[in-house]
Amino acid sequence: MRVIYNNLIDALESTAITPSSEYSTYYIENVQDQRLTTRWISDDSTTQTVIFDLGVTTQTTVYAIAGHVLNSGCTVTVKGNDDIATSGGSLIWVTSGESSTQSITYNAGIMLTFVNAISNRYWKFTFSGLTLPAEIGRLWIGNYVSLSPSSLDNFTVTKKRSDTVLYGRNRQKYASPGIGWREFDLSFPKSSSTMCTAIQTLYDTVGNHTSVIFCNFDTLRGYEIVEPCYCSIDGELSFTHQGKQSYNYSLKLSEDK
Repeated sequence: MRVIYNNLIDALESTAITPSSEYSTYYIENVQDQRLTTRWISDDSTTQTVIFDLGVTTQTTVYAIAGHVLNSGCTVTVKGNDDIATSGGSLIWVTSGESSTQSITYNAGIMLTFVNAISNRYWKFTFSGLTLPAEIGRLWIGNYVSLSPSSLDNFTVTKKRSDTVLYGRNRQKYASPGIGWREFDLSFPKSSSTMCTAIQTLYDTVGNHTSVIFCNFDTLRGYEIVEPCYCSIDGELSFTHQGKQSYNYSLKLSEDK
């Protein structure tokens, strides 16, 4: 069980991000907005790139894409670099300091890849084989925390909806369709103080205000109800002491759109 948080892209100034293109009003800075429906849209070129300058050499272990409209034949790769050129305030990729290429497998939902730690200052997403403009809500470069022991056997997934439904006196129905989302209630078994400290750091960083990516089964895909989820912690984090500074704790996560 993994939680991806603290997206390094979100803190960057606009001058530290250079896309190969952007469509009018759908600027690249939209990938820093937590709302998945606020998107960067490219032109109709079949290959698009986005280059980031993190400011300092930073270790990363996960790259992700959420809230996208990409064709299934699109190939997505990520590369790091210790060297860069600039022109007119834009970042120009060079090959001299490139790290190995990391591929992100296509998925209609959240696309992500976990890697062994790679340290670079500059990063580039490349989208190849596009048959329509790239349309993306969130690009993600960062790290994750593994929750161990996890709550693989003790969790509840609730499907919820925002439909507005009213009934007249004689059961005449008036309804306005909303949207659906998932809610996860997770209960964790006795955990070490080290693990509890890591969870506290997560909670202190994101609170209820910042979205995370929750992967119930790490890299396993294919179970729709527990597919990786773009969500927020909903409510408080509480610990119950179980002796010798070990604790039980629980988390509630609600899907964001």
